[in-house]
Amino acid sequence: MNFPSCANFRSKAKQKAEIIMGDTGSSVSLAVDFNGVIKLYSDGSVVREDEPAVHLPPLSESYEQVVYKDIVYNHTFGLWTRVYLPPPRPNSSPATSTRLPVILYFHGGGFCLFSPQSADVHRLCVKCAADIGAVIVSVRYRLAPEDRLPAAYHDSVSALQWLHSQSKTTGGGERADPWFDSHADFSKVFLMGESAGGNIAHRLGMWSARQDWGGDMRIRGLILLYPFFGGEMRTVSETIESQETPALTVQDSDLMWRLALPTGSNRDHHFCNPLSPQTGALDVWSLGGPLPPTVMVIGALDILRSRQLEYCELLNKCGEQIIEVVEFQDQDHGFDDMDEQKTIKVIECVSNFIKSAS
Repeated sequence: MNFPSCANFRSKAKQKAEIIMGDTGSSVSLAVDFNGVIKLYSDGSVVREDEPAVHLPPLSESYEQVVYKDIVYNHTFGLWTRVYLPPPRPNSSPATSTRLPVILYFHGGGFCLFSPQSADVHRLCVKCAADIGAVIVSVRYRLAPEDRLPAAYHDSVSALQWLHSQSKTTGGGERADPWFDSHADFSKVFLMGESAGGNIAHRLGMWSARQDWGGDMRIRGLILLYPFFGGEMRTVSETIESQETPALTVQDSDLMWRLALPTGSNRDHHFCNPLSPQTGALDVWSLGGPLPPTVMVIGALDILRSRQLEYCELLNKCGEQIIEVVEFQDQDHGFDDMDEQKTIKVIECVSNFIKSAS
């Protein structure tokens, strides 16, 4: 799903991401090698390995009742969403069933890895749909380095606009998908993402704040799970070695940004550093008003903790912002991917936030 899964690529060998300078005598040389998973060559070509098999414990029977299907939202680039529908609540009927909040979800992976069909991404969405009682819309977006930023941001806007088009005809229109037409409450839409997906949700929230959506759709909140930020100057949490083998290393983080940012950019580009000195204070990406209520989940051992807290502090200074910080002690980046009990606690946190913001 994100960097913990990247860690699986190197867990036994404890490999580190490294930049490999190619043979200057060859016409095409290897420029960047991320643990053998992504290889970028000097001519711009990219070779990817298949995602490794992820062995996860089976889900309980209750989660097997969650149904899902894939729907294309952008035909130009062949992009799609995986939509999840939870099972009906006990003793409910079509006549009495309550419409469900909608979560537009963006997966992690440093902007370079994974998709809605990745095993741990899919698993989390199934659990969120069932445990929260929500329609989950998991977004496939273009990946770097084949499509560097801002491609993923543009895709997030496209996905949200497509979702809005579904809401316009909910209630009997011909264009709305039947699942949305019958189950979705578009007055309760939430933008959620983890790691790189949290970065995407942050920027999409900034952009959407100045949009007049009209119709039924309302964005009620942002759910940012340990969002992926960076910068040239090292922070306290990046320089303190809190553990021997962190899930996300500074070296891996830097390399992901090298693959994802526009060519020639450094980590103070505002895509990476929302507090960039190059942009001045918070990069609000044409912010036209206060953001909806926001919750940020942080791992106390995450190397990105300092950046995440600085982001929250500055948001609080930008106006009438409501931002809640939930910090999990003794936990690293992507901790909920690696611990079922922590996954349950994070989902509980998200569920409580949705109830309070609805």
